[in-house]
Amino acid sequence: MVKRAAQAWAFAAILLLPNYIDLASGAGDARMRSPVPLTRIALAHLTDMAIVATGFLVLMALLHRLPGWDRIRWALMALLPPLLFERNLDVIPFNVPRLAVLAAGLAWTGVLVFLILKHPKLASQLSTAGSSLLAGFAVFALVMSFQLARAAQWRPGPQSFSHEIPPAPAEKPRLVWIIFDELAYEPVFEGRDSSVQMPNFDRLRKESTLYTDMTPIADRTTRVVPSLQLGRTVTDVEYTPQNRYLVQIDDRSAWEPFDRDASLFAMAKRSGLTTSIVGWYVAYCSIFVEIATDCYWANEDAQDRGPTSTSASYAANVWFPLRILAEKTFAPSRGWADMAAWNAEGHEDAVKDLSQHALETVADSHADILYLHLPVPHPPAVWDRRKATFAVGGSYLDSLDLSDRLLGQMLDALQAQPRWAQTTLIVQGDHSWRTEMWRPLPGWSAEDERISHGGRWEPRPVLLIHAAGQRSPQTVSTPTSVMYVHDAVAADIQSILK
Repeated sequence: MVKRAAQAWAFAAILLLPNYIDLASGAGDARMRSPVPLTRIALAHLTDMAIVATGFLVLMALLHRLPGWDRIRWALMALLPPLLFERNLDVIPFNVPRLAVLAAGLAWTGVLVFLILKHPKLASQLSTAGSSLLAGFAVFALVMSFQLARAAQWRPGPQSFSHEIPPAPAEKPRLVWIIFDELAYEPVFEGRDSSVQMPNFDRLRKESTLYTDMTPIADRTTRVVPSLQLGRTVTDVEYTPQNRYLVQIDDRSAWEPFDRDASLFAMAKRSGLTTSIVGWYVAYCSIFVEIATDCYWANEDAQDRGPTSTSASYAANVWFPLRILAEKTFAPSRGWADMAAWNAEGHEDAVKDLSQHALETVADSHADILYLHLPVPHPPAVWDRRKATFAVGGSYLDSLDLSDRLLGQMLDALQAQPRWAQTTLIVQGDHSWRTEMWRPLPGWSAEDERISHGGRWEPRPVLLIHAAGQRSPQTVSTPTSVMYVHDAVAADIQSILK
């Protein structure tokens, strides 16, 4: 009985691994992107493991009593390895085509049939070894269970803080730095689709310098943001259970603490400047506590915690991952659609929340530096540009329309303020639209397929810089690294002091 229980718990841990891997990972991906405790989500994953393990245990007991158990046992030996392997393809750090999994499964079945017919003794020994191997994976299951229990106890740093900022004179220079996450150059300026209008990007373009050949630092926000702050290429990041933010720099493999005192925000503080931050996806307020003057960050996206949500109930976080698992097994198209809708709902919450905070900050903050990192046009699409309303099932063009509307609202507020004539405005994408990443995932639309020309990736993000008092457009067409933004911000901080 103990062996069967171990097999059941191991099976559940492996089958559900894609749902909880980011909570159990030492890299702390889920912690890094959550401003609230993950207790309910971690407990929900443990509950799912218990449900699946119990179901497996009961099913095996029932099957064992059937007259044809010997044949059923061989069928399970043929099916379970490729099933569990296919289930974890997204966890594997390299690409494995599903056709290769199918071919390997057929080959494995052929080997079993050959052994059963030609070498029954060897086949029996293999069966015993396989049974013991599955039970041995209970050690893995126990480690994962411990990690989830640990995640349930984790507590994040601050989600927000604020200090009073007195109004500054109209003649004091100011910097406004806006990152539209995943804002790509080609669909905004170079090859804009005729079905989308972007009057506010065009309006800003008429009074800004447009960089037409930006080369990316990385294709991950978590690497681009710290790289821009430090002026050094961050190749990987980690967030510990003690909320320590670790980075790898350049080609060095050693982990080191993120040096916030070397950041642009710290440079601003040493210079006596105030900074207001509104950010998404990165634990800004934990990282820059006592550095920034004001801070708010949020992230409701479910993509790093499996099909769960911090805003959903414990029961919903238990039920929905099991439902998606069943749908992907027996009704894949429905599972695909339900997963896309779930992801979009979480992203919509993040977009609404951060848009509101960004607009309020632009309107009310007296800070010398405003830093706004917004979750648009980052997929999934949550906007219908034709109806001008939030809706699931749109495309990257819909997200561009929403981005343009947000930019227009911020421009209206900034240009109405006394300090606008002394304001430098930087609008950029942290990276381009990652078509190759999004195309295989739920939420990719027919319009996405059309405008990306079949998922073709174009690497250039947007960079627009409006210098204080600039009235005419300029263009820089020479190749320019996104890291240039660090130097531009550092120079602007120095210019504010003059």
